[in-house]
Amino acid sequence: MPDEQSLKEVPILPPHVRLTGAKRAHFISAAARAYDGENSIAAIADHCGRSASFVHTVLGEAKVEFRRRGSGTRRADNHPRT
Repeated sequence: MPDEQSLKEVPILPPHVRLTGAKRAHFISAAARAYDGENSIAAIADHCGRSASFVHTVLGEAKVEFRRRGSGTRRADNHPRT
């Protein structure tokens, strides 16, 4: 279940503003905590006002381990989808 509190810690960014220095570092750590708190890249992007591609890039900079797409839809018997 997504962690709403960690998502609220991600700053909302104004559009078309370059994110550098300490502000970028703060955003990266907050986004990484939100992603580790089971929030999706799309949810983080919607919250902060940036694209999913941007969020994916900064999570890569944070060296997070990305989840597989659709990881929440596995069956209990662990068989691959048919």
